[in-house]
Amino acid sequence: MQRRSLTELASNPDLISGIYNYCDRWCERCPLTSRCLVYATEKDDDDSAQTHDLANEAFWRKLGTIFQETRDMIAEWAREAGIDLTRADDEDDPAQRKRRRQQVDNHPLARAGKKYANDASDWFRELDQTVEVSDMRAVDRPGEPEQNSSERLEDAREVIQWYQYQIAVKSMRALSARMDEAVNADDADCFRDSDGSAKVALIGIDRSIAAWRLMQLSLPEREVSIVPLILQLERLRHRVEKTFPYAREFVRPGFDEILGEPN
Repeated sequence: MQRRSLTELASNPDLISGIYNYCDRWCERCPLTSRCLVYATEKDDDDSAQTHDLANEAFWRKLGTIFQETRDMIAEWAREAGIDLTRADDEDDPAQRKRRRQQVDNHPLARAGKKYANDASDWFRELDQTVEVSDMRAVDRPGEPEQNSSERLEDAREVIQWYQYQIAVKSMRALSARMDEAVNADDADCFRDSDGSAKVALIGIDRSIAAWRLMQLSLPEREVSIVPLILQLERLRHRVEKTFPYAREFVRPGFDEILGEPN
């Protein structure tokens, strides 16, 4: 089917203005592709778009439930590991803070995000070296079909690896945007572009925590090795929320207005 012109696509009243500015670029898992101009320009007409969106919405809502359940366990894991989730290392030295502002790459958020990405890569590398992927079997949960257990394992890995590097990228994008924004006491409470990018990073963290928990349920023999990665993400979540206190309240076009996705 011949693609429609950009002008024709943009005139569609069902499209949500700016929805693509604060998304995670994961069109295959997006519940609002039928409302996105960028997706429409990249894909041929597809009558199944709405069905695709509904299935993805259900997927993310289920993962969100697992995230909430996992957060109840994080505090206990942190106590056992002797980790203070609210403490940010080396954040009190003014000279160090000044040097960090000179380059976003050296900001603690960026470093923490990169460290998590590298540690996640190491975990999967060790997994793949010791276990043949074709021989991996997810543990069935009571009442769950065998096929679903395998799909759960694949879904968990897919989510983790999609956000693995994006968390750091979106955090750095938020830091860069904030440096470009005028600092004005009169509009200190207004939402900024930096908050939007920070919120996308936070959503990636939330979903990754839930996916790691799915990985624990699928591979219980590796449950202990996954705990440090979840704790890393939880500390990173605290840092992002402290650095961008209004990020959770930022309203992303479409996602938060229509779907009412949880903050």
